[in-house]
Amino acid sequence: MAVLYIDDVTGERSPGKLLRQINTLLKTRIQGRCVDPDLDAVQWMALKLVHDGVVTSAGELARSIDFTTGATTRLIDGLEGSGFMLKDPSASDRRVAHLILTPAGEAKYMQKALEGWDELLADFETEEVQEMTRLLSKLLRTMELSAARRGITASRKV
Repeated sequence: MAVLYIDDVTGERSPGKLLRQINTLLKTRIQGRCVDPDLDAVQWMALKLVHDGVVTSAGELARSIDFTTGATTRLIDGLEGSGFMLKDPSASDRRVAHLILTPAGEAKYMQKALEGWDELLADFETEEVQEMTRLLSKLLRTMELSAARRGITASRKV
């Protein structure tokens, strides 16, 4: 079990502060990197959420990115028009359509994701990236278990 001291959880070394700073910089980076005539940052995030299985419908996408249903419909229509996403009507409920990426949408998402991470992690060794991923996954699992024990529904909103 880790033993932390007050200096480890306050100031510049605070894990919470570091995670917030990284999250803020990642969001800013995504906005700045999506200078692409075919795809803006919100569209890329929609592709990511569908690709990762976080969302499967327009309603879930709207809640996840905090958009109105109208704005989400326009977003999805734009992605469909670009050939990156399709709406697959549900057989059991005509009001619901499942969102799926087209091969072009999958390729565009992966291209942008790999470019971004390759640039960010250029100074890391492969083992360091694997260890960072392992530790972040462990932290996430611990936080989800802690929330579940307290009766809090953990959100993986991206």
